[in-house]
Amino acid sequence: MRISRTPIASLIVAIAVAVATAASVRAQLGESGLNWQQRFLGIIPLVKPDPKDPVLVTVNGAPITAAEITDYAKTEAQMINATTTEESRAVFRDASENLINRQLLLQEAAKRKITIPDGEVAQRAREFQIAGAEGQAAPQTGAPDAQLMNAVRGSMEIEKMLDDEFRAHHVQPTDAQIQQYYDEHRDLFVKDPGEVEIAHIAVKLPPNATDAQKKAAAEKIIKIYDEAKKTKDFAALAKRTSEDTESAAKGGDLGYFRPGQLPPVVDKTVFATPVGQLTQIVESNLGFSFIKVVARRGETISPLTEVKAKIAMFILDENEDVVVKAMLKKLAKGAKIEFKTPPGQSASANTPD
Repeated sequence: MRISRTPIASLIVAIAVAVATAASVRAQLGESGLNWQQRFLGIIPLVKPDPKDPVLVTVNGAPITAAEITDYAKTEAQMINATTTEESRAVFRDASENLINRQLLLQEAAKRKITIPDGEVAQRAREFQIAGAEGQAAPQTGAPDAQLMNAVRGSMEIEKMLDDEFRAHHVQPTDAQIQQYYDEHRDLFVKDPGEVEIAHIAVKLPPNATDAQKKAAAEKIIKIYDEAKKTKDFAALAKRTSEDTESAAKGGDLGYFRPGQLPPVVDKTVFATPVGQLTQIVESNLGFSFIKVVARRGETISPLTEVKAKIAMFILDENEDVVVKAMLKKLAKGAKIEFKTPPGQSASANTPD
């Protein structure tokens, strides 16, 4: 089967929709992050040239300015919902790397003499709206903005070049690969989790426990937890060690639960834990405990026919990312990438992490 990717025009014009869709698929498949299309095609910093704008890095002599990185980072932060100072710093570093890699791809496309007809570029560019000085959308009349035309042309050249690479590396997923992914990740396609049977072992704390008592209880539960990971008879261990006397008498068994019947954190943890496995140790004001998922019943899984397209798109995306990363690694080895020190900053302040 062949899976077609989102056309570049739709990807860039409706970037919010494209990102939301990709995020939804990745969330269902247990993944996160931007793919190569979002990194190198979907975000285009349209910053007007300014001689006062400091150059932060050059790629084989081609400059990348502070304003370009800031503009890219602003869009990326919105896409991934980065809100903290630490996240913003990470986004800025990622934006710098993505713009460096985009420049490497543009330069490689030029070396390969990849070209796109002016008419096709103009058609794509007309689908954009360029933000005005006060954030107002400029009317889509007349010839497209030259800067926008140049940026769109670059993205289209990158896409055309990478399409050639993808064909050469046979990135299209096969039915066998899709079936294998489905079989190995069935927990990602649960329609109804049904009920889960759990058992636990607890070490209690007295009211107003001292630090020494908390330390002793923590050491005790860790020792029991290590033993529980090795034993084949959890029930016997619970009867012998658990301080929850009511459940200990039943081998730690707490019975069956449906989603929402347990405290939120515990609920999320137990339904995400495979049968036969232990959760992490949980601390509360009552003490320490850990849970074993004993069994499940009533669980229903989406049939492959319902999720095949999503799996195929995910595998395609992953296969393409592998090809792009390998290509960028090769291009970076032969490139001259220089980081510049902005005026008023020390050299160490501009050194990438």
